[in-house]
Amino acid sequence: MKFSRLQKKWLLHLIGPAVVLAAVWWAGPAKVWAVLSKADPTFIAAAIVLTIPMALIKGIRWRLLLDSYDIKLSFADSTSMYATGMFFSAVTPGRVGDLVKIAMLIKKGYSTAKSVACNIIDRLFDVGMVLLAGYAGMVYFSAQFAKQLKIVNISGGVALVLFVLLVAKRHLIKKLATKLIPNRYRSVAGESWNEIAGGLSKGRVVHKLLMVLWTVLFWAIYFTAIYLCGIAVGIHVSFFYISGCAAVAMLLSLLPITVAGAGTRDAVFVLLLGQIGIVREQCLAFSALVLTLFLLNCAIFYLISIIFKPKEIPTD
Repeated sequence: MKFSRLQKKWLLHLIGPAVVLAAVWWAGPAKVWAVLSKADPTFIAAAIVLTIPMALIKGIRWRLLLDSYDIKLSFADSTSMYATGMFFSAVTPGRVGDLVKIAMLIKKGYSTAKSVACNIIDRLFDVGMVLLAGYAGMVYFSAQFAKQLKIVNISGGVALVLFVLLVAKRHLIKKLATKLIPNRYRSVAGESWNEIAGGLSKGRVVHKLLMVLWTVLFWAIYFTAIYLCGIAVGIHVSFFYISGCAAVAMLLSLLPITVAGAGTRDAVFVLLLGQIGIVREQCLAFSALVLTLFLLNCAIFYLISIIFKPKEIPTD
């Protein structure tokens, strides 16, 4: 039996959920449920409430980014657009939220190249933070990730060299990229590259620093929400230890074998929290609570996208 490319992609993403089922069976479903049923609702509610400022912060950063490209949207429009993208990214294995945001910008009359460029830069902010936080988490748990750290350090060194070359020889990179990209996409890719380079080079430094600060604030709130989930199921360890666990899990969630971090997050929590005496069922209950928070976030993102429904505005 042959599978299409899309079917193979979906099957690959089911590896993570399969790991969750196996882990719960291993620990005992009744034991996991017993921990969840005793979870403190006060801390769970506090974690859920933090979802609202997270979505609003992303809307503010998105508006700042669009403004640097002369795309004028109101706070309501930018927040709704970003919340819609976050919702679709959350509920689909392929993370199609970026495509949704691109389509929404194009519908408003902005060019495909400019729309793609904005989404790439926006994605770089979060991917960069995930990589930094994940690396910091691996350093924090260096005893458990000694071999992986060596690989990451070598890969990071190579990436740094490539980045320097990218900045120094942008015209050569552009020529190489256009040869690798199919003909039908070359025009848009070239225009998007010019938009990205132009957007990064122009604009006030303060403007860019604000975008970085909003990004840091978003992830600080995210780790706080995870910490509250841990307390809710009786995991009383330091904020930095929980954040380190969450950062490593977040980094591994980039692997194309999971949906919403299911499986990879469970494995990380069992491994790292188990090192300090947290039992398996408590680790899995914690992971289940984080997943539940994630699903509730999806619903809240959707509601925000409706509340701040975009209005049609004239374009340049």
